[in-house]
Amino acid sequence: MKVAYSQGPDWMKYAKIVLFWNWLAWFFNFMDRGLIGPLLPLMRPYFHLSLTAAGGVVSLFFVGYLSTFVGGLLSDRLGRKKVIAPSVLGFGTVTMLTSLARSTGWLSLIRIITGIFEGFQYSPGAAWLSETYPHAKRGKALAIWETGYSLGTLGGMVLATLVGVHWGWRAPWPVAGVLSIVAGILMIVFVKERPQHLTPAHDELKVVVKTDESPRIRDVFRMRNVWVVFILHGLYNFTFWMAGAWITTYIIKVKHLSLINGGLLSAMLFGGVSIGLILNGAIGDKIGRVKTVSLLTFVSAIIMFAFTQVTSPFMLYLTIILVGLFGAYISSAIALVTDTSGPQVAGTAFGICTFGGEIGAVLGPVLGGFVAQYFGFQTAFYMLPISLLLAGIIVWIARDVHKEFQFNTSDTSSMNAG
Repeated sequence: MKVAYSQGPDWMKYAKIVLFWNWLAWFFNFMDRGLIGPLLPLMRPYFHLSLTAAGGVVSLFFVGYLSTFVGGLLSDRLGRKKVIAPSVLGFGTVTMLTSLARSTGWLSLIRIITGIFEGFQYSPGAAWLSETYPHAKRGKALAIWETGYSLGTLGGMVLATLVGVHWGWRAPWPVAGVLSIVAGILMIVFVKERPQHLTPAHDELKVVVKTDESPRIRDVFRMRNVWVVFILHGLYNFTFWMAGAWITTYIIKVKHLSLINGGLLSAMLFGGVSIGLILNGAIGDKIGRVKTVSLLTFVSAIIMFAFTQVTSPFMLYLTIILVGLFGAYISSAIALVTDTSGPQVAGTAFGICTFGGEIGAVLGPVLGGFVAQYFGFQTAFYMLPISLLLAGIIVWIARDVHKEFQFNTSDTSSMNAG
C-alpha cells in the first residue's frame, strides 16, 4: 500500500531550512557538552576529584537532561520552535557560566542546569525533522541532523584540547557559549514552523495505523517501537558517552600517549560517527532500519574490542574511527519512532525514548569511572563492545514498516525533492 503525500512543490525547500537550523542548534548543543571530557585531566586536580567523582560530575549533566521528556510534551502542544529556541539561548548562557565555577558544588549545579536547557532541545528537534521528511528520506535526514551531535562533540573536544592546553580549563567555555547564543537568536529570526497536519508523517500515519484518527498521548505508552528505542538509545548513549568521557584518560594511563593524543582520539571517534550516521541512515532507508542497526553494530563491536588490544598510535586512530563509522546506529534507531507514531505525539514519543537514552548517558561515565577505579581502565572499556552487541540483538524486537508498506520515492515527487 502506498502513501498519498499532500505536500506541494515548495515543501522540500522548507524541509531543508528546518534541517539546517536544527542541525546548527544541535551542533552547538554538543559542542558545549563535548568540552568536559578532554578537560577532565585539567579539572580533576583543581577540584580534587577521584575518577568516580569526576564521572559523577559528568553524569550530573544527564540528570538535568531528563528534561527532554518535558520538552517533547510541550512541543506537541506549543510547537517545536517555541521550545527549541529558548533551549539554545539557555544552554549557551549557562555554558559561559561554567568558566566561573570555584567549587565542586558550583560546578555540579551548573552541569545540571546546562543539562536541563539542552534536554529541552532533543525531542522537539527529532520530532520536527522526522515529521518533515517522508519515510524514504527520513533516515538520511535524521542522519544529517545527528552529524550535528558528532561534529559538535568533535568540535568541542578539539576546542577544549587546543584551547585548554594553552589557556587552562576555563577558557573554552565562554567561546562555545557565545556561539550557541548567536545560533539561538538566528533561529528565532529566520525559521518559521508549519502545522503538523501538513507534514508527510501525518499522511503516512493513515497507512500505518489504517485510520484518520490521530493518536493520543496515552497511546504512546503502548507503542512497541518507543520502548525498543528507549533501550537502544540507552545503550547508544552508554557506549558513546562513556567513551567520550574516558577515552582521553584511558589513552594517557593505558596506552601511555599524551593529553593531546587522547583528546584528538576522542575527536576522531566522533569524526567517524559523523560519517557513520549518514551511512547508517541511508542504508536504513534502503534495506530497513532493523537489519541496518543489527549488522553495523556487530561489526563495530568487533572493532571496538580490537581498539582495546592495539598499542600503536596508527592502529588506535584507525580502529576508533571505524568504531564510530559502523557504530553510529542512532539515526536509523530513532527513525523507527516516527515511522509508527505520527507527528501529533512524536515529541512525547521521543521524550520517552530519550529518557532511556539519558539513563544510559548517566550510567556510562559513572560506571566507567567506577570500574576503572576499582578494576582498571582496560576492564572498563570491555563494556563498550558488549553494549554494541546488545543493541544489535534488541533491535530485532522493533516493528520495521519498511517491510510492510511501500514508501516509494516516486510518491514524493510532488515535493520537488531535487
